[in-house]
Amino acid sequence: MSKRILRGVCVALCLILMLPLISSCDSDKIYRLGPYEIKKDEYAYLMGMHKKKLLEAIGLDERYINEPISPTDTTTYGEYLEKRYREEFEQSVYTMLFSLALFDEYGLELTDAQKTNIRSTASAIVFEFGGGSTGVFDDIAEPYGFSSHTLYSIYEKQAKESLVIEYLFGDDYSKLNDEQKNDYYKESYLHFQVIVVNTLYKKSESSTGKIIYSNLSEEQRKVQLQLEKEIGLFLCQEDKNYKYQLLPAIIGKDISEITYEDIWSCKSINDDMTYPQGYYMLEPGINQFMTANTLSVAYMTKEGDVSLTPAKKYFEGGGEIKLPDGSETVKEGDYFEYGTAFIKRLPLDDDAWKRAENETFFKDSNFVVGSAQYALFRTLQTYEESCSYTLMVNEDEKARFSLETIPANEIDYYYFYQKAEG
Repeated sequence: MSKRILRGVCVALCLILMLPLISSCDSDKIYRLGPYEIKKDEYAYLMGMHKKKLLEAIGLDERYINEPISPTDTTTYGEYLEKRYREEFEQSVYTMLFSLALFDEYGLELTDAQKTNIRSTASAIVFEFGGGSTGVFDDIAEPYGFSSHTLYSIYEKQAKESLVIEYLFGDDYSKLNDEQKNDYYKESYLHFQVIVVNTLYKKSESSTGKIIYSNLSEEQRKVQLQLEKEIGLFLCQEDKNYKYQLLPAIIGKDISEITYEDIWSCKSINDDMTYPQGYYMLEPGINQFMTANTLSVAYMTKEGDVSLTPAKKYFEGGGEIKLPDGSETVKEGDYFEYGTAFIKRLPLDDDAWKRAENETFFKDSNFVVGSAQYALFRTLQTYEESCSYTLMVNEDEKARFSLETIPANEIDYYYFYQKAEG
């Protein structure tokens, strides 16, 4: 299975579910699976929320949706969202729909407390934005394609999907086994190391132990720029006729004997040796959008090869750094470029997620949640094969919706995320 097909909540589900798909559905429904359905207003709600999360992740808002993504590419942000993330969105809808069938298949039920919570949450949002008036709220929600009635039906479906996951994998995912976690790890993660050559600043320690940043001297910067050039030639586009000066002297070996590992492990060269085993990161998703950052470059690099990209970081403060042309001083919190990152794509080590030295990359709940979502996908694969219902889709109505044109769902996003943070 191609990794490029599977993203978010298991993008590859489409390839399986589209086989029995029939282009027929009631006019107010987008999808139907026997007695289970996703209506147009629910579909609009889900698409608007998906779009809002995408825009938040990439730091944009609706004002930029018709702007080109770069001076050299006329594709707009809206067009790119539709092309890049529509399939991912559709799979999340498929997952919800089939989870409703599994909910009944497993004989699950919502408790009275859960039903009350669904009603009270829907009512609270209507009160927040409509002053308690469903009419006022519906006027506000109409441009987004849904109404106050949609809230309860969506929250109920989401609660049922959550209970299916809980039933299969435990309320704290304690039922997930190592094989399920390893499947997700193998399908979704990258392994790479980074050599960073710092050509801008140096660090020192004050008498009180505080780290102080300052610019390299002109001579020091020339040395680092030369080192940056030599490493680039050696790792990425080796020139056999080039006369290397710094690398052999620093490593202490003839150029023909130097390896990538020698350069990576050399403390006087590499400014990024935090993780000796390298980085284990999720493949680029919604938070890596058309940018040449470390993760996206690692994703595009063939296993065993080395690529390069500008090294960037946030300035933590303490001292002063000026940009190379002297036109600007880096301030605390600024994101600035300070050299070059050489990225080597490595093979995925077996069971790396288990090892203590890699805990930073796997200890948070996102790895477990992702593992559960992927395991749910596997379960749906099996269930779809034996399901007595045929998936039906209203293609004409579905074509009216797109991530380019549906407004981002500001209402629910504000209530569940920004209001909670505030």
